Amino acid sequence: MTLEIRDERLLDLIAEDAELEQLATGFGFTEGPIWHPTEHTLIFSDIQESRQYRWTGADGISLFRAPSNQANGNAFDCQGRVVSCEHASSQVVRHEHGGKLVRPIATHWKGKQLNSPNDIVVDGRGRIWFTDPSFGRIRQDLGILRDQELGFQGVFRLDPDGTLALVADDFQQPNGLCFDRDESRLFVNDSWGPTIWVFDVDNDGALSGGAVWATIGGQGEGVPDGMKIDATGNLYCNGPGGVHVLTPDADCLGVIRTPEKSTNFTFAGPGLRDLVITASTSVYRIETKTVGLPAF
Repeated sequence: MTLEIRDERLLDLIAEDAELEQLATGFGFTEGPIWHPTEHTLIFSDIQESRQYRWTGADGISLFRAPSNQANGNAFDCQGRVVSCEHASSQVVRHEHGGKLVRPIATHWKGKQLNSPNDIVVDGRGRIWFTDPSFGRIRQDLGILRDQELGFQGVFRLDPDGTLALVADDFQQPNGLCFDRDESRLFVNDSWGPTIWVFDVDNDGALSGGAVWATIGGQGEGVPDGMKIDATGNLYCNGPGGVHVLTPDADCLGVIRTPEKSTNFTFAGPGLRDLVITASTSVYRIETKTVGLPAF
């Protein structure tokens, strides 16, 4: 069964007979899928093999960047440039000039190297937000084993003028993050929680009112990881068994089950009605009844 239905409202978002299609396979550890809304191109990472790939419906898979310093999460900035989190280098980079130049844009906090930037989003003001757990320092398959310089695992905001701000530092292992539709709230999950936290976003970009919004549980492999909001405010989050679907009130409607441990996903395709899921060695696609939000 593709769907684990916990609430019949899930069928308003995904058809009961929707099929999970494998787009590509043979990778090491897929992550960080993003969809360009006008070029109709998917970009995703293979952390284990230190490569990033491009996929189109017409041409299939091609290499985007190698080596990638074991890049994980990706996003588009407001100008359509790819920004990526790198585990092996402990930095956030921006791809410029069609990806031909890769420029570090966040590397240290108060003189100490970042842990291993993991997931990343960009708001409408061009501010870049990213999580900084230690996964790339404690797992050899996802980074380089080494001591951690920072004494915490936090969430950072990088402003357009280059100023880096620490906005939260009380997570065990912060991972996926996404904004509410009007960007007044920021959701951040803690993989070791396993919980989703929600914060109010002040006008100046400060966070306040952090509280647990939901706990992600169930059968199967996986922890809270990638997150997205759809056009009607439902929240999607990787977790045990696949992609968990929650209402704006944090009711879990069910799980889009995947045959491999899922890590992340993005809304893609015409009208942003497909959910493209990275899951271990493969990339999958399933059609939805809902609509995602454009990347920029």
